[in-house]
Amino acid sequence: MNWAKCGGLLLFTFAISFGGPLRAAPPDTCGVAYVVGGVGGLENLKLAVQVALRMEGLKHEVVLFEWTHGKGKILKDLQDSRHYAGKIEELADELKRAHWADPDRPIYVIARSGGAGLALAAAERLPEGTLERIILLSPAVSPQYNLRPALRACRHEIVSFHSDLDVVVLGWGTSQFGTSDRHYCNSAGRVGFRKPDASDPEGEQLYRRLVQVRWTPAMLLTGHTGGHVGSALPTFLAREVTPWLKP
Repeated sequence: MNWAKCGGLLLFTFAISFGGPLRAAPPDTCGVAYVVGGVGGLENLKLAVQVALRMEGLKHEVVLFEWTHGKGKILKDLQDSRHYAGKIEELADELKRAHWADPDRPIYVIARSGGAGLALAAAERLPEGTLERIILLSPAVSPQYNLRPALRACRHEIVSFHSDLDVVVLGWGTSQFGTSDRHYCNSAGRVGFRKPDASDPEGEQLYRRLVQVRWTPAMLLTGHTGGHVGSALPTFLAREVTPWLKP
């Protein structure tokens, strides 16, 4: 990607944000990407993914999985465990149906912040090899989260992006209010996931398909300054995420 065009891409993003939704994906779509946003529904992750895919010439269909109570209703999303559990089952069922309808069509899941825990829990309910990959953006789950079942559900990797500089939301925030899996600590989206040791050979084998991408200053070129918002920018997604959205 020509990063001299980053400013133009950001202007394009704002233009289509106020000019209406992107047109539906063409019929020769090669895959489908399910998008699961964070608590409060504050970001337009679907739009950002659509822009990133278009800029990179990928024709995946993008499906937003709505799970929050509405824009800005952060505390309700955090506290309503029954609603959260129901949405996990709903997403799992939707992914199963998509796979059964066309087993050869690649299915990707892109989940960010509080939505990462929901996406991982849904993946745990899927048959082995249902998904192509799971992409986690600033995941608000604990570093010790057990990724084994979700890794089994993937044909390839789970790719997780984290940043040491995400100190407010995934440092202080999840230490005070809890992660999606109800631990009070720095999230994996800040410090990364812990891998199993040699005493767990099966887990060690599965975790070889966990790719952890740490924020670096080079990502400033995409507009991602290391905080919580940057992993939802279309410029960041185009450069760092779209390479993982290929079979």
